Amino acid sequence: MAGCVVVGGGIAGLFSAILASKYFDKVTLIESAEKCGGLLCSWQDEDGNYFDLGTHILSETGDPNVDDILFRDVHKNKQDWHHFEVMKVSSSFNGQHYNTGQFVPLNFLAEQDYEKALVQLLSAKGLSIDEADNLEEFALNNYGEVITDKIFRPIMHKLQSAELKDLHPSVHYIFGLSRFIPGSAELARELKQSPKYDKKLAFASYYEGVSDIPKYYPKRGGVELWVDYLVEQAIELGVEICTSESVTGLRYENNSIAEVTTQSGKKLQCDHVIWTIPPVFALKLLDLPLANVPVRFCPTSLHHFVLDRPFLDKNFYTNVYDTESAAFRVTFYPNINHEPTEGPNTCTVEVIGEFNLEEQALNDRIISELKSLGYIEPLAQVLSVSTTKLAMGFPQLSTAFVNEKIRQVEALESKVENITLLGKASKSEFFVYSILQEAFGQLTGKFGGH
Repeated sequence: MAGCVVVGGGIAGLFSAILASKYFDKVTLIESAEKCGGLLCSWQDEDGNYFDLGTHILSETGDPNVDDILFRDVHKNKQDWHHFEVMKVSSSFNGQHYNTGQFVPLNFLAEQDYEKALVQLLSAKGLSIDEADNLEEFALNNYGEVITDKIFRPIMHKLQSAELKDLHPSVHYIFGLSRFIPGSAELARELKQSPKYDKKLAFASYYEGVSDIPKYYPKRGGVELWVDYLVEQAIELGVEICTSESVTGLRYENNSIAEVTTQSGKKLQCDHVIWTIPPVFALKLLDLPLANVPVRFCPTSLHHFVLDRPFLDKNFYTNVYDTESAAFRVTFYPNINHEPTEGPNTCTVEVIGEFNLEEQALNDRIISELKSLGYIEPLAQVLSVSTTKLAMGFPQLSTAFVNEKIRQVEALESKVENITLLGKASKSEFFVYSILQEAFGQLTGKFGGH
């Protein structure tokens, strides 16, 4: 087949372009930013320290067809990558620090709430996401009143600035709230023997129930090295990558997109379009109807610190579920790089939400809270700090917002025969590896026989 245009140069777009090169004579990828990768880019400060835009430790999918593309050059250059068997993640909640698990420990609730929470979770009748109208209904029916009111409600208010009744019933998966640590290691092991409880409970330690899926992180630089590998692979296969470029027109005829026009005036004839950015942009260019659904984004910032002392927490990263703290996730780079005491003592703190503080005041608050939660030493001093503010922030995933996105995807699929909607245009997937597996399935299903 002749031509394929891929819109969006994030991981979904790069992977799709590499895969499409097997089926099309000409593949062109269009990315509006100066470089590909989206949030999988890295940043270097004036002292040569690397920071990522969030927590990005790579993990294979377990599908050789997908992994052979994604990790081809990681496998070729193993000497440049750390390899992990155990994903070491901690958490904090209700003013307490949990060192061996990424989920909220139920025994961090007040004593009178803990027993009720456990009983209610174990006796919950259950309700599927498709059956639930909102996150409140889903949480109550699957976890009980105490966990809904004492865990879901305050954490979602912190991370989504919204009430549970307004949020889509699947939102909690994105923030790691599908499982809880029930208490002791013995209790967790016993309860997880039941399939009914297994999906709602976690082991007390990440050393139990370990997946054999390989995990990686670069020994030098940041996760952007992986993006560089994929860009090189795409170029080797003949993909034309156009950065600092956006789509300004779509010529629609015979129920298909025949031509894509870019802001620089390029006119790209195509047999197929792979769209990996939000579907609303395609709807606007095709003059298809849009619903008047308010879209709200939660301000999101990344704070890159260098401290004068090693971190007390020796895990790769942590989930800060403590609702009085500004931080949501903290990445501890020396721990990933097997240099927890040698330094430099660098970390990236992800903050979601509105705090109405000047940048320095917010940075001071972050450090004070991380000290009180036991992540860093009380006497640790900040040597330097830089802040990255994400332009759009994190979307508030209300039921109306998620349902409107699904409607947009279905509208495009019904009107345009030669479009595949993936990545941020997927109606069913959010997590990157699920998105990539969906991309492989859809593209090989459509073109594998050609």
